[in-house]
Amino acid sequence: MNSTTETIAQLSRLIEQNPDDPQAYYRRGSLYWKLGQRAAAITDFNTSARIDPDGPGAVAAEHAMAIMSFFNPDQFNP
Repeated sequence: MNSTTETIAQLSRLIEQNPDDPQAYYRRGSLYWKLGQRAAAITDFNTSARIDPDGPGAVAAEHAMAIMSFFNPDQFNP
Protein backbone atom coordinates (compact mmCIF):
# COMPACT_ATOMS: atom_id res chain seq x y z
CA MET A 1 0.00 0.00 0.00
CA ASN A 2 1.42 3.41 -0.92
CA SER A 3 1.32 6.48 1.28
CA THR A 4 -1.74 7.94 -0.47
CA THR A 5 -3.85 4.83 0.08
CA GLU A 6 -2.56 4.58 3.65
CA THR A 7 -3.61 8.17 4.28
CA ILE A 8 -7.03 7.47 2.77
CA ALA A 9 -7.39 4.52 5.14
CA GLN A 10 -6.41 6.71 8.10
CA LEU A 11 -8.90 9.39 7.06
CA SER A 12 -11.60 6.76 6.65
CA ARG A 13 -10.99 5.59 10.22
CA LEU A 14 -11.12 9.21 11.40
CA ILE A 15 -14.42 9.70 9.58
CA GLU A 16 -15.84 6.56 11.22
CA GLN A 17 -14.96 8.03 14.61
CA ASN A 18 -16.12 11.54 13.78
CA PRO A 19 -18.56 11.57 10.84
CA ASP A 20 -19.13 15.32 11.18
CA ASP A 21 -15.52 16.35 10.41
CA PRO A 22 -15.69 18.30 7.15
CA GLN A 23 -11.91 18.63 6.92
CA ALA A 24 -11.44 14.84 6.91
CA TYR A 25 -13.91 14.45 4.04
CA TYR A 26 -12.24 17.28 2.13
CA ARG A 27 -8.75 15.82 2.61
CA ARG A 28 -9.86 12.31 1.64
CA GLY A 29 -11.71 13.71 -1.38
CA SER A 30 -8.55 15.50 -2.49
CA LEU A 31 -6.61 12.25 -2.31
CA TYR A 32 -9.30 10.38 -4.25
CA TRP A 33 -9.16 13.11 -6.91
CA LYS A 34 -5.39 12.71 -7.09
CA LEU A 35 -5.87 8.98 -7.70
CA GLY A 36 -8.41 9.65 -10.46
CA GLN A 37 -11.32 8.33 -8.41
CA ARG A 38 -13.58 11.23 -9.37
CA ALA A 39 -16.90 9.86 -8.09
CA ALA A 40 -15.49 9.13 -4.63
CA ALA A 41 -13.81 12.54 -4.53
CA ILE A 42 -17.00 14.39 -5.48
CA THR A 43 -18.98 12.43 -2.90
CA ASP A 44 -16.51 13.44 -0.18
CA PHE A 45 -16.42 17.06 -1.34
CA ASN A 46 -20.22 17.20 -1.30
CA THR A 47 -20.34 15.67 2.18
CA SER A 48 -17.79 18.18 3.42
CA ALA A 49 -19.82 21.01 1.87
CA ARG A 50 -23.03 19.75 3.49
CA ILE A 51 -21.36 19.78 6.91
CA ASP A 52 -19.58 23.13 6.39
CA PRO A 53 -21.11 25.15 3.53
CA ASP A 54 -18.41 27.82 3.83
CA GLY A 55 -15.44 25.43 4.00
CA PRO A 56 -12.95 24.26 1.41
CA GLY A 57 -15.07 21.20 0.57
CA ALA A 58 -17.76 23.46 -0.88
CA VAL A 59 -15.23 25.18 -3.14
CA ALA A 60 -13.71 21.84 -4.16
CA ALA A 61 -17.17 20.41 -4.95
CA GLU A 62 -17.95 23.41 -7.13
CA HIS A 63 -14.62 23.17 -8.95
CA ALA A 64 -14.91 19.41 -9.43
CA MET A 65 -18.36 19.73 -10.96
CA ALA A 66 -17.16 22.52 -13.24
CA ILE A 67 -14.29 20.33 -14.42
CA MET A 68 -16.57 17.34 -14.95
CA SER A 69 -19.16 19.34 -16.89
CA PHE A 70 -16.45 20.95 -19.03
CA PHE A 71 -15.38 17.51 -20.26
CA ASN A 72 -18.09 16.26 -22.61
CA PRO A 73 -17.29 12.78 -23.96
CA ASP A 74 -20.29 12.93 -26.33
CA GLN A 75 -18.54 15.68 -28.23
CA PHE A 76 -15.78 13.23 -29.19
CA ASN A 77 -18.06 10.22 -29.80
CA PRO A 78 -20.84 11.30 -32.16
